[in-house]
Amino acid sequence: MTVKAGPMNDAERSWPFDLSRYNRRKSLSKKEQRGLAAATCAGKLCIVSNRHLLDRLIVPLEDALAYIAGDNAIHFQGVISVMLREVQARQLSFWGWSREIWREVLDTDRQKFAAKTGYRNIRCVLLALAYLFNCLDDVHTYGLVWHRKLARHVFGHDHVESLVARVQAEIARIGYAAAINEKRIPNLLCKLLLANHSPRLEDLTSDLLEELQSGWGNLSNKEDVLALSRALHNFGIIDRPLRQRRSRRPADQATTGVPALWAEWITRWRDTSPLEPLTRRGRFYCLCKVGRWIAASHPELADPTLWRNEHAVEFIAALKHAKIGEWSVRNQALGKRLGKPLSPATQAHHLSSVSTFFQDCQEWSWIPTCFNPQRAFQIPRTIKSKVGTNPRVITDDIWAKLLWAGLNFTDDDVPKSPCRGRPTYTTSRYPVEMIRAMALTWLFCGLRANEIARLRVGCIRWQREDVTVEGSTALLRQDAICWLDVPVTKTSRAFTKPVDVMAGKAIEEWERVRPDQRPALDPKTGEIVHYLFFYREQQVSNGYLNRTLIPMLCRKAGVPLSDTRGMITSHRAGSTIASQLYNSREPMSLFDLQEWLGHSSPNATQYYAKVSPTKLAKKYEQAGYFERNVRTIEVLIDREAIVSGAAAKGEPWQYYDLGHGWCTHAYFVECPHRMACPKCSFYVAKDSTKGQFIEGQSNLMRMLQKIPLTEDERAAVEEGIDLFEKLCQKLADVPTPDGFTPRELGVVARRELPVLSAFDAAKRSQESNVSR
Repeated sequence: MTVKAGPMNDAERSWPFDLSRYNRRKSLSKKEQRGLAAATCAGKLCIVSNRHLLDRLIVPLEDALAYIAGDNAIHFQGVISVMLREVQARQLSFWGWSREIWREVLDTDRQKFAAKTGYRNIRCVLLALAYLFNCLDDVHTYGLVWHRKLARHVFGHDHVESLVARVQAEIARIGYAAAINEKRIPNLLCKLLLANHSPRLEDLTSDLLEELQSGWGNLSNKEDVLALSRALHNFGIIDRPLRQRRSRRPADQATTGVPALWAEWITRWRDTSPLEPLTRRGRFYCLCKVGRWIAASHPELADPTLWRNEHAVEFIAALKHAKIGEWSVRNQALGKRLGKPLSPATQAHHLSSVSTFFQDCQEWSWIPTCFNPQRAFQIPRTIKSKVGTNPRVITDDIWAKLLWAGLNFTDDDVPKSPCRGRPTYTTSRYPVEMIRAMALTWLFCGLRANEIARLRVGCIRWQREDVTVEGSTALLRQDAICWLDVPVTKTSRAFTKPVDVMAGKAIEEWERVRPDQRPALDPKTGEIVHYLFFYREQQVSNGYLNRTLIPMLCRKAGVPLSDTRGMITSHRAGSTIASQLYNSREPMSLFDLQEWLGHSSPNATQYYAKVSPTKLAKKYEQAGYFERNVRTIEVLIDREAIVSGAAAKGEPWQYYDLGHGWCTHAYFVECPHRMACPKCSFYVAKDSTKGQFIEGQSNLMRMLQKIPLTEDERAAVEEGIDLFEKLCQKLADVPTPDGFTPRELGVVARRELPVLSAFDAAKRSQESNVSR
């Protein structure tokens, strides 16, 4: 880089040398040649006797040294000696030296310079002299140079130090550490002043800073340039501070392989669309992929005015069979995903992008309305059914550990990086108070990453007195919660929500130590606001939570960065908090959660409020799915009848308890009349002599047997006596185990629920045993 000297309009200090005063002839006269030969003879410099011959060369050097060193100029007479020796060696006045000759004289290696000239402390003075003679524009190419010292020589010690102090005070105010401010910022500032050939801060430009940021010299540091640009912006010297350079795809690379006409149309749409920048950029890249499909399949469709319904159908069919990387130009970063089918979400995004493009072009009257883009590029049901909101709840044990990590976060948990030039000094990008406030906001407030980044200073308000809840006698105690003001989100207007006091205290602690920052533009609302998480005149990025903060919390909590449902990301906190509030002892309703999360519709909230597995399991248990289809009945087993062989002869050996009697039929489970016993010959009443004898036997073994119910029996059990009577009527002509039907036995009339009461009694006995 070569920065040409700019005009010195209204300079704080005039340029110290009016070079027009000197005779700047490039060649040496015969008289000067004789004087140099005499002065440098025998290896020694003797200019006293030859001074009158060399005044044209010596006077400018002495004037420059007097300006640079003042009363100490006598200590730098070696500069004159070196210059005259080089002039003698080249037989050319220093006014005629090219930049290559100056680079040979000054040398980029200080040790080689000292060995060649025999002087160790004059190189910086010699650089200043060349600068004052307007022969040195690219100081950064001369190796290791202490630019602050050089600027003092050129622009004056007091003036340079006053500028440095002014800039350092501003950079310290916006939050930069002293390690950056002590040496790096002053050296960078002096480097820019020298490159700009002006001692005025007001003459520095954004173009010069951007050129420096792009990699100017070995001493450039991008973070230092950003800091200096923010200070200059605050002074009103430049229109805007520089931005952190990120490795984004250049515009010309994005349109590689895209037909020129299609690229022209989609670029025009991108520059006109009112969508947010991130959304607009993502859709632009999708349209570039469509352009590559056009180049490969239908070159004539590069003109959007030629598209029709049949082309939309063909594109959807091609999209269905497309592979990852097929329409891309940067496939190196795809890794193992390369060649796999596009996900349903990606297919839907492509269709939505193309539909939006054609809709906008038609509405803006850029192209004629020849088809309906919304209908032609409608997402097929087979794709839409696979795309939807999928908030992934973090399990309670992992979330509890993350909460503990956030509440106990200290400065020791923040990874430090060594400061350049000071390896023993380490620093973190943000103060620990800011990191802790962000962590507790994420853990307690249920906000998205961009909503956290857009919170404003003063967003916390406290409940300072007891308040009666409207419509009830309940009392909200003072300091039980605090109020968080949330700015406009993607789903709602600005609103206020109650949050835990731990989050409020962390935010207030950060506000107490937060450096004073200039307000910035909120692109979503167009307002100039003071962002809460704003440091070094820069808003915290949306990706900081996922890339840095959450890994720090996971490391402190001792949990992995991912669980069975994927990576732990910022968006999963909202679903986790909502599900816990929905499953608490006194749960919030779906509509309460809608207001708390800031959703525009409860349909979105229901994706976040998930019933916990334990609560669902309890509900399942209480539903009694198994008991609904099975009833338990008590059975008495006569062990003596089995041992004696009486059972083999047909004697009763098992007795099914019907509540009012016993059934001695061995195949009771298969009897259709078991729920409405007509009291056939296998029936024994409990109040009869035989029934009392059965109950009095000591050799009986009691057990419970589960009886599966038919559909009619289950209906009779659940819905009552009417269905039971219908069941009796239905079984009126069905033979009992002894061959007679209930009608023949005369028991078709209305009857009680004999076995039902026994079943329920046994079930209640089971439940009481379980509870005990």
